[in-house]
Amino acid sequence: MQASIETIAALAQKGALTEAEGACRQLLSEQPAFEPALEWLAYVLQLQQRSAEARDCYRQLTELNPRNGGHWSNLATLLRDEGKLEEAERAYTTSLRIDPDDCIVQGNLGLLYMERGEYVRARSLLVEATRRQPGVMSVRIYAVMASYECGDTLGVEELLAGWESWPPLTEDLRVDLAWIFAQLGRAAEAEHLLNETLDTSGQRPRTLARLIHLYERVNRLDEARVLLEGLPDPETLTDEVDRYEVIAAHGVMAQRGHDPAMTRNLLERLVIQTRERKHRSNLYFGIAKACDKAGETAAAMQALAEAHAIQLENAAQLVPELMAPGVEPLAPSTLRVEASDLGSDESWREAGDVATSPVFVVGFPRSGTTMLEQMLDAHPGLTSMDERPFMQAIAERLQHHGVLYPEHLWKLSEDDAAELRRYYWHLVSRAVELAPGQRVVDKNPLNLLHLPLIVRLFPKAPVILALRHPCDVLLSCYMQNFRSPGFQVLCSSLERLARGYVNAMRFWVHHEALLKPHVLRLRYEDLLDDFEPMVKRIGDFIGVEDSTPLLRFHEHAQQKGFISTPSYSQVTQPPNKRAVGRWKRYAEAFEPLRPTLAEVMELWGYDY
Repeated sequence: MQASIETIAALAQKGALTEAEGACRQLLSEQPAFEPALEWLAYVLQLQQRSAEARDCYRQLTELNPRNGGHWSNLATLLRDEGKLEEAERAYTTSLRIDPDDCIVQGNLGLLYMERGEYVRARSLLVEATRRQPGVMSVRIYAVMASYECGDTLGVEELLAGWESWPPLTEDLRVDLAWIFAQLGRAAEAEHLLNETLDTSGQRPRTLARLIHLYERVNRLDEARVLLEGLPDPETLTDEVDRYEVIAAHGVMAQRGHDPAMTRNLLERLVIQTRERKHRSNLYFGIAKACDKAGETAAAMQALAEAHAIQLENAAQLVPELMAPGVEPLAPSTLRVEASDLGSDESWREAGDVATSPVFVVGFPRSGTTMLEQMLDAHPGLTSMDERPFMQAIAERLQHHGVLYPEHLWKLSEDDAAELRRYYWHLVSRAVELAPGQRVVDKNPLNLLHLPLIVRLFPKAPVILALRHPCDVLLSCYMQNFRSPGFQVLCSSLERLARGYVNAMRFWVHHEALLKPHVLRLRYEDLLDDFEPMVKRIGDFIGVEDSTPLLRFHEHAQQKGFISTPSYSQVTQPPNKRAVGRWKRYAEAFEPLRPTLAEVMELWGYDY
């Protein structure tokens, strides 16, 4: 049969790849520089999983016609798949010099930057490509993922707006979109997408593994275990992505079990399979927790050192200003309102009343705030909204309008304050729907650094300050995989973390004494030692007649689904003391911190 491009296309279309390859080679033996035949040969070789040969074809095409951006882009994609990211970046960049408006190439280059953990560069490129061609769904979804990794919540929401009316997505894009929704706490949308993918594309291991992750995250463990039993042995899988996802699903479920050795083994396998070091930090955090559970403290600290070193490299891209020596990552903790800032007019203290004010739960992260939130949320007269940065949003709004924050809060007129309260309730209304007579619980640990704003807007609001042994707090933070770049810097060493903790507590002590809020100091250990009387005390403080529902918070949390904080698995269990005094197994690491912590240890009544 006489070879021709039409013949090759027909053979490829019906899956006769060997014959198509032969026809390409016949044409090229007659016309070695015939571009269409070489393009088809590269494509047919790719379909046969012979990527190295296909890559050589595309390289030859770039030499034959270096002004064809498509040749450079195709070469780059194969190089990226082979892990040759620097060479792939150069090829993508060459392609974009030839055709700067090709948003598909921009998307692929952005994806390469994401693979390297360079999320700032990826977001810039992908968001701009989406702006130019908003209908290219792959690029839009990659832009969402990069924006999420950069902590750009507003950007994520804007990019996702109207997603229900998007054109049909490929299987992989549906799974990626489901992952985004899962991270945002939009579990129902994530589950819908994953089940839709299973219905239309079959039981691909990657999709099943992601559904297991989702069920684990919303505490539907029985359903997750059923799916886990149906996963194939990862060693039988030839697709690297499927194999990785299956091992990861086993790993996340193992962390819910009682076999830390198996958990560690699974996570260490994933470390080996994770090509880019920048993507390994979450795995090292998991290994550290497995080692901690097994009592292997030295191995836990070694894994944590690896995790924090990687996180610090990533954070340096996002918050380079925090990397200078001596910079305090919790910058607001260094600010002060003084008595002279308050003036003599105290009429602001009369605004509102307890019954219509939010209930604020604050404290340094990992101090028991999530347990308190779930306790309050279990009462039918109260509803929580997970951690929302509403006070931070108001502070930024004030700073945008030139108000020196927090020093000039008391220069606001009552009309200004009333407007800010309306803005706060507008934000709340977007997060939760309050039933008649229901009160909102605003739990955000670091709102303790917004105490002046809380008191200025809601002077009669009950504020619960969650306290816990400082060393347990610091150890728990150090072992936690925080997403906030600022917190990644703060927690990068126990020494830096201890300084940040002390600065935050100094901020609180100063402003509590000055502003005299309606506050309950609640020590985690006291709550566990005398649970029912302490629950009654909490109920009396916030003004609920029957505090009995608070006792069964763990049952309520099991039914709630998504809980946004790291302790989502712990708060579905009855109150227990397993985490009390855990720091003592790491006492050697805390010995150098004694002078730093002495002040707050005495202040809150703790000792070594």
